[in-house]
Amino acid sequence: MTKQPDLPEPAHADLDSMLNRKFGKEVANYFSGSPLNRVGFLRTDNVFLSAALKHPSTSFLLCNDLQPLLKKKASLAYLSYKDVESLIGDPYSKNEDELVAEFNSTTAIPQMIFLGLDERVKDALVYKDHYKGAPFFALDVTPKGSLKEAAEKLISTLESRGLSWAHGRAMDYPASE
Repeated sequence: MTKQPDLPEPAHADLDSMLNRKFGKEVANYFSGSPLNRVGFLRTDNVFLSAALKHPSTSFLLCNDLQPLLKKKASLAYLSYKDVESLIGDPYSKNEDELVAEFNSTTAIPQMIFLGLDERVKDALVYKDHYKGAPFFALDVTPKGSLKEAAEKLISTLESRGLSWAHGRAMDYPASE
């Protein structure tokens, strides 16, 4: 069995403070070590999201039936906007009022989440001279509804390039299996 990674150390593990004395040593959340700045307050800014979507430094993490795309057994594959443009188009080209007015619940739209900016990347997106980093998005490419053909075509193209989808753990299988 492979060795599990150590939990991250808290930022101020040795800091002596009233909080530490009263409640004990700080606990580091295992998932708190993300290199991405989530810039949550920009998630409603369509100008920012549209620029982030199309920037050359942008990376997309694709999932098919919740299984991430891999380039090797234990290495995620990231794609560019050009790779996924045929499926997603430019969903941020319209403002929220236009989107609400045109909304049709019977039309499937790609499910995409802005994950954040990786501020360690040079030559990345710069927005309002203050927010800098390579944008990351997660995109669900599970074939369904009106997106089925486009998603299947994209999946086929990716698999022909040698990429594959991670296989889930035993808990992902139906109880009958």
